[in-house]
Amino acid sequence: MTNDATSGAPVPRRGTKPRWLDIRVIGGLLLVIAAVVVGARVVGASSHTSPVWSATHDLAVGTVLTPADLVAVEVNLADSAARYLSAAPDATGVIGSSLGVPVRSGELVPVAAVKPAVAGRIVVIGVSPDRMPPGVSHGSVIDLYLTTGGTSSSAPIRTDLVSAGITVQTVTAPASGGLSGATSSRYQLAVLVTPALADSLVKTLPKGEAIVVLVTGPR
Repeated sequence: MTNDATSGAPVPRRGTKPRWLDIRVIGGLLLVIAAVVVGARVVGASSHTSPVWSATHDLAVGTVLTPADLVAVEVNLADSAARYLSAAPDATGVIGSSLGVPVRSGELVPVAAVKPAVAGRIVVIGVSPDRMPPGVSHGSVIDLYLTTGGTSSSAPIRTDLVSAGITVQTVTAPASGGLSGATSSRYQLAVLVTPALADSLVKTLPKGEAIVVLVTGPR
């Protein structure tokens, strides 16, 4: 008679539970969690923008800033935000300040480019339309010439450079009307210059006709 214990029949093995705590499984879960966290931070950082000032047109050195010169734009500057002028409601106002470096149209205005308005004097220059090129406006750079002599004088006609690289602050076009009926047939250019140059212009300009040459790009 054969003994069951020694018959050699296979003994069924008890099933083992899955090893959920296997180190490889844990490591994989941690990598997935880390990827999700990093991804969320990257997406959050890329969507964070701040308002800064951008130039609406080319602005030359010495331009006294007006509201028309600047527009607020939302940009993501990350760690560089402090380098540019903030357009946030609680930011320090920049209107009335002047530029120490040129800023081109569409560029963000660096904090280092703005300084208190330069000391000087405003001189208004009358220019006839035929001696005024198109495109001269606030923030433009011009060279100023003066033509003297001619029919009313025995001196020969000559044209001399009065001053180069002047920044225009305002331009008033010829206009007519008013209570007196007076008519202004000249452009009126307001420029901010040093006291010495202001004195020179006041003495020189009445001797002839001013000619304006527009310099390409801000200086």
